Amino acid sequence: MSDTPSSEKKTGAETINWDLSDLYTSTNDPELLSDKKEILNEAEQFAATYKGKISGLSAKEFCEMLEKYETLQDKGGKIGSFAYLQWSTDTANAEYGKLVQESNELGSELSQKLVFLDVEWLELSEDEAQKLIDAPELSKYKHYLESSRRYKDHVLKEEQEQILSAKSVTGRSAWVRFFDETLGAAKFELDGKELTEQEALSKLHESDRELRIRAHASLTKTFKDLGRQLTFVFNTLLADKATNDKLRQYPSWITSRNLSNETDDATVDALVNAVTDQYPLVQRYYKLKRDLLGLDEMFDYDRYAPIIQNEASISWDEAREMVMDSYTEFHPEMGKITGYFFEKNWIDAAIKPGKRGGAYSASTVPSVHPYVFMNFDGKIRDVQTLAHELGHGVHQYLSRQQGALQAGTPLTTAETASVFGEM
Repeated sequence: MSDTPSSEKKTGAETINWDLSDLYTSTNDPELLSDKKEILNEAEQFAATYKGKISGLSAKEFCEMLEKYETLQDKGGKIGSFAYLQWSTDTANAEYGKLVQESNELGSELSQKLVFLDVEWLELSEDEAQKLIDAPELSKYKHYLESSRRYKDHVLKEEQEQILSAKSVTGRSAWVRFFDETLGAAKFELDGKELTEQEALSKLHESDRELRIRAHASLTKTFKDLGRQLTFVFNTLLADKATNDKLRQYPSWITSRNLSNETDDATVDALVNAVTDQYPLVQRYYKLKRDLLGLDEMFDYDRYAPIIQNEASISWDEAREMVMDSYTEFHPEMGKITGYFFEKNWIDAAIKPGKRGGAYSASTVPSVHPYVFMNFDGKIRDVQTLAHELGHGVHQYLSRQQGALQAGTPLTTAETASVFGEM
């Protein structure tokens, strides 16, 4: 490890860019162009075969239908994953933005053609549905069928669902993309240099308090300059959610999220109340940290300050070794899978202009593999982030065998794997 502050030293992550060729080689990949054309035709054929007929299918026929549906979901997800992952690394790239828009429009068209399946499945009586759920022929789709029934009281008529899907491209999805592109293009002036949002945020973790104060001022200024745009985005998204909740008759603003996480409002309310009751614990923590930092008064720019002064910068190779050793020590198979991400370039860690902030592990689709996205700046928290996202990555890699309809996991399960990775 080096004692040089990460802001003054290269970490070795500057060249860590992922290779998306397992999805597609480029925006002009013939396979991508072919898939974009074929998938809508395949969706139309699927609808022509099954629309209006789901209630009369035998268990064997229902299974055959879901297998075809799963193939469509995998192909559509592959296109969408490539578009979003590519754009995440350079939100200012017009070619990448064009593909994201085309992908969103394609996804909307696909949803409109296939939404009949959800509507007709949820229209079945409980007895009819249960017979299919319990059928041996459908055992591999049991969880998908059971969990989807949770939305029975909140699905709309097919025509209404199609309208909502069509409008989503110019509605919520457009505002989310505008938000990401705005922050991706934002510049933060600090000590005569232009920084990205991620680079500026990283300075709040430095031991030099004066540097933290200047970084805080830079962040505040740029966010204030963007205040009207960002406030409008937030308010629009809130209004959009309120409208959807009303249309779908969700009893609470948390219900839709809880259903997707396969939990219930009462459980989440209990969690919120328990956390709220323990606010004094957080206050004690910050009082202790204030004392350890030797401060008379603690401000928001002190929250992430390291207790150890002049915290050493960690190189990418050191971070890789730490994470690999930890996963391998726990179980060789986890170490082996984690190694794939490094060896096969499934990670994008370089900080660069236009790249969106934050970190995520994209499961993509079962026919391919996950990718990890992050902004590595040489802090110990970046090592924790790498371990966290690889926890998701290992989980997603192993979940591929469940297929496109069941590989996804609710947050309540997904975050268990990632937080375990951190620890």
